[in-house]
Amino acid sequence: MRFSRSARRPPRIDISPLVDVVFQLLLFYAVTTQFVAEERLKLLLPEARTAEPQAGDRPKVAEVLVTADGRILVEGRDVPEPLLEQEIRRVVGASPERALTIRGDRGANYGAVIRVLDIARQVGARSINMSAIKPPGRANEE
Repeated sequence: MRFSRSARRPPRIDISPLVDVVFQLLLFYAVTTQFVAEERLKLLLPEARTAEPQAGDRPKVAEVLVTADGRILVEGRDVPEPLLEQEIRRVVGASPERALTIRGDRGANYGAVIRVLDIARQVGARSINMSAIKPPGRANEE
């Protein structure tokens, strides 16, 4: 008995599973990187009944963080106190219309927060904000 031989097709590599895996990785990284900025340093901000959300239409805000253990971070970089004025001058001088937000932990030394505020004013920051949160349950009070 004779069997007919079918024409052999050249082998093909199916890359659709590879594309699916790459898409899943891309999606995973896109979702997880959105939360990294706020997770970098845990601050317990003080509460203020008059706290307001920041306006989103302003240029990017420069941040100065004062931690409970006395560290000062300018734009995410740990800055020793002797270099603090120079670093804030660099941030403010790059874009004078850019707002500067000082975020002090509620356990931070009050003098350190005031020192940062004073230096920001001395170097010519035009818009300085202090960060706080509204106490829970009082969002609707005036």
